[in-house]
Amino acid sequence: MSYSIKPTQISVIEGLIPPIHQKSFYQFDNNSSPYIYDIAATSTYCFISDSNHQITSFEYTNSSLTFAGKLNYHTDTITKLKLHKDQFIISSSKDGRIALWDLRIPSSQPTNVFQAKNREPLLSFDINNSDTILAAGTELIEGDAKILFWDLRKPFLVAAEFIESHNDDITQLQFHPTSDSHFISGSTDGLICSFEVKNFNEDDELIGVINSGSSINKAGYFGPSAEYVYCLTHTETFSLWGLSDINLLCDIGDIRQDRCQGSFIQIDYAIDCQFDFSTNRLYLFAGSNLGNISILHVAINELQLCQTLNDGHSEIVRSVIWNPQVNTLLSGGEDSKLCMWGP
Repeated sequence: MSYSIKPTQISVIEGLIPPIHQKSFYQFDNNSSPYIYDIAATSTYCFISDSNHQITSFEYTNSSLTFAGKLNYHTDTITKLKLHKDQFIISSSKDGRIALWDLRIPSSQPTNVFQAKNREPLLSFDINNSDTILAAGTELIEGDAKILFWDLRKPFLVAAEFIESHNDDITQLQFHPTSDSHFISGSTDGLICSFEVKNFNEDDELIGVINSGSSINKAGYFGPSAEYVYCLTHTETFSLWGLSDINLLCDIGDIRQDRCQGSFIQIDYAIDCQFDFSTNRLYLFAGSNLGNISILHVAINELQLCQTLNDGHSEIVRSVIWNPQVNTLLSGGEDSKLCMWGP
């Protein structure tokens, strides 16, 4: 069964999540003024990647953000930043490398580096749950958009590559949270591919394809058993899919808004989605060009506005990470500002 809602159908819901407000922020100085691209966080530290190809770390509490240090390694745009099992901070870059820092080792240099054979720009990556496979997606170079694989027991060599499934930049790649062999990839060709990798045989191990009809911006698993996939496109459309049979569950359409139940609300773009496993609810984080952040609950037949976070940012917000257990949120954007929000 599939559901479809109109782009303008957003209602207001109160009490679903407790309200939050800005508790602290860090403003980069005018000399560097980097865009903040991505955020990863433990319960006490957060890491941000920026347009100066740097990773900056902060210690934070429920009311403060304190600069902790910088990691300087990449020589080109950092395309993804990920915290893995609260022990490793990992980054991919257009310099063709993935860098891994072990947070238990006090060093500014990465513990391991994984390099594409031909230094293809890397746009996305993930590690499977058992820490045996690292996969990364490349830009389209000389007609090929590749998914590269490293065996983490032999980390210096690319073990395999898939080159047939996508024909444009691979912007998203994510392993299933409980299956070591299942992952999805998303591309600007409009496709989300589902794989079950056993022997690195691309023809046999491509098990499903979602055609979104538009360039993939964000895609990820959600649901109690991660049995569904959400899809956000560069044309700001939003859809939900069943993974087992590639069934369209909900075609939400264009999320851009200027009204909500008769009141003004500005939604210009999607930031990303996050699934709260404690309540089995999916949330969409969206932003305005003026820097406001809207938190929307994704219901079966509508989007429900929980809260809009105003006056934190003044430009486009690139990244949001939310801890629903303690209801704290970190956001970063093109105004060179990292904001922390909480009760």
